[in-house]
Amino acid sequence: MSTDTAPDTTTEATALIQALLENGWSYTGPIRSEPQWRSRIHELASPDGRLSLDAAVFPDGHLTAHLSAEAIRTELAPVPGWMVDLHYVPLTVAVAAVKAAAAPTRAAHTGAAVNTALVLHRWARRPDVTERGRLLEREWQSPDRRRFVRWFPADRHDEGGWDVGREGSEATQISQHTPPAVIIALALTDVPDVPDEHAEHGAPTASSAVSGGGEPGHAQDLH
Repeated sequence: MSTDTAPDTTTEATALIQALLENGWSYTGPIRSEPQWRSRIHELASPDGRLSLDAAVFPDGHLTAHLSAEAIRTELAPVPGWMVDLHYVPLTVAVAAVKAAAAPTRAAHTGAAVNTALVLHRWARRPDVTERGRLLEREWQSPDRRRFVRWFPADRHDEGGWDVGREGSEATQISQHTPPAVIIALALTDVPDVPDEHAEHGAPTASSAVSGGGEPGHAQDLH
C-alpha cells in the first residue's frame, strides 16, 4: 500500500470529493493506493469534524463513497451513529445530502419527518408489507413512479434501515438512524417543485424541505 498527498485530477468520479474540498472539507490523511483493488482511497472530514467521507476511486472511473457520523455518547441524549452511500446518485443529489447532514437540525422522528416531506410532494404510501401483524417494509412512491423510498424497521436480527431508489440506478442504502433531512435530500433533490397552489399552503420545495432554502441547482455550494 502506498500513499501520497496530491489529489486526483478532477473527473466525474472525483467531482464529489472536489466539491467538498472547495467547501472547507479536508483530508484526514494521505490518499492511499490499494494494490489489491487498484483503487485510491480518499478520507475526508467536514470543517467541524462531525462528518466523514470515505471514498474509493477505481481505474475504470467507478466511485464508492460513504458519508457517515460517529455516535455521540457524551450528551444527556446520546446520538446514534449513521452512514449512507452516495455513489448511486447524481452529483447534485450527493452534495445536497452532505449539505443536509451538515446543517444544524433539531431532533426529529425520522419516519414522521420523511413521511411528511414525501406526502407534501404527492408521494403515495403503498400498502405495508407485514407478516403475522409485524411490519416488515413500508414504501413511498413518487408521482411519476420512477423513485421510491423504503423503510425497514429494526428487529432482533437486524437494525433495519432505508433504501432510496431511482429508475435506472441501484438503490441507495441508508442506515436506520440517518437524519431525516439526508433521506429527504436523496429522495427529493432535483425533483420539480410542487405546483404553486400547494406552495400557497406552505408546502416546501425540495430544497427547503432539506435545509430551509436554497436552489437545488446550486447544491454544490455547501454553505
